[in-house]
Amino acid sequence: MANLFFRGERAPKQEAINALVLKISEYFGGRYEVRSAADDGGTHLEVQVEVPVPSDSLADQAPEFPFLEVIPKWMGWRVVVAKVPTGYIDAITNRRDNEY
Repeated sequence: MANLFFRGERAPKQEAINALVLKISEYFGGRYEVRSAADDGGTHLEVQVEVPVPSDSLADQAPEFPFLEVIPKWMGWRVVVAKVPTGYIDAITNRRDNEY
């Protein structure tokens, strides 16, 4: 039944990513990255948010992050928020030899 929620028209991927980056930047001054990703549920937008302690609540560490407005759907795309440790985005996600 969950797939019924995500059915329907979706904005072009890059347009949705750009708009989501702008929306998050209105509220959040920390380090984050929005990218396209895929899992068993299909293609989605992944928002990686750098936090000091990924196992702790996002609301406690970044209360200004607009996760309640964005999740779980943005411009027709399923959105997943991933808490990652500080430095992860530059070291792993945006590394030069990344094949993904």
